[in-house]
Amino acid sequence: MEKKTLRSPYTTTLIVFTAILLWGLSGVLGGGGHTYWLFSFYAIIPGTIFICASVLGFQNAPRKWLYPLLSGVLARGIVHAVFLHPSGTFSRVSWFPYSPFLPLLFALAGMLLGIATRIVTQKMSASPRMRLKKAAKAAAILGLVIALIHVVHALTLDRIIEYKEVSFHSETLAPALDGYRIGFLTDTHFMTDERLWEVVDELNQRDLDLLLLGGDFAVSTAIMQRTVEILSHIQTTDGIYGVEGNHDNHTRLFAAMEAHGMIPLSNSGVSIRENLFLAGVEDLWNRNPNVAHAIADASPDDFVLLLSHNPDVSMQQDTAGIDLVLSGHTHGGQITFFGIWAPYLTLRSSITDYNQRFRAGWAESRDGTPVYVSRGVGEYLPRVFARPQVILMTLYNS
Repeated sequence: MEKKTLRSPYTTTLIVFTAILLWGLSGVLGGGGHTYWLFSFYAIIPGTIFICASVLGFQNAPRKWLYPLLSGVLARGIVHAVFLHPSGTFSRVSWFPYSPFLPLLFALAGMLLGIATRIVTQKMSASPRMRLKKAAKAAAILGLVIALIHVVHALTLDRIIEYKEVSFHSETLAPALDGYRIGFLTDTHFMTDERLWEVVDELNQRDLDLLLLGGDFAVSTAIMQRTVEILSHIQTTDGIYGVEGNHDNHTRLFAAMEAHGMIPLSNSGVSIRENLFLAGVEDLWNRNPNVAHAIADASPDDFVLLLSHNPDVSMQQDTAGIDLVLSGHTHGGQITFFGIWAPYLTLRSSITDYNQRFRAGWAESRDGTPVYVSRGVGEYLPRVFARPQVILMTLYNS
């Protein structure tokens, strides 16, 4: 009789979890539009917690775990309808976290409640399975703690922009350029005007010689134009230059940039100062980047800096004549395990063909050229241990 009682929650759990998993995978692997994919991916997380709870032996699993999950789904729908613009940006509360977190938070709350109830209402069993259950509980608690750390990090530090100071030393750089300051801002995506103005105010206090924009301004033309207009207020000595990203319509983007005094680079280059040559290439996904053409006008003794939205370009084309590559695109992996490993880059090879190589920070091209990959500054999906950042690169002659 006891076995029959326990079998029902297990069976129900397995059916529900399988449905959630298939739903999530269909979205991750290409089913539905952006909103569908966004939610279905996050449905896997509370679904996993749901089945883990039942495997540990919690009674009445459907009642304790399925209802919190469904509450999360309902809450997400309400928030999406009330707070979101059709473009995907929050219209009323810029601090509010991305709504796909709600199913996870509700499921976690339900699981904590269930654990507390079980501890209070059930005496410790003296059966031979006791040690196994203790080990399972310890593993579940550890997993829960890790999950909560990631959620808290995502809702706090991952919402705060980091202004990261980075140094680059090169003997190719002329002594006159020692200490040259470059701001690198990429992947703005869906940022509120208020947040963009905060970036402008901050960078105007950093005494920049040059500002580089790495692409992916926004899918919406209206948001892109507003983003470009706001960023044009950043003050530099040598101007603002940028390239397109995979989410950009390059024709509209370049027109907006030129209208606001910015200079777009499209398989082209320009001499910024004597001994400093800046090149930029087209996006790898949308058009045909040509590194050789972009740096064709550089002198042999120039310090050559290449701007490429997608870092994979550095593995597929010759970069031997380049001193430094700046890229974005990967968002630091977007969702990572303590900032060390990004499952998304491993599971979604369409983002990059090189796994964790270009997750964030320093890397090397196929030819050994230094590549610095920014995590990007904007909001697209929720960030988990992938804090948004603006890079402040200082060049040194040494």
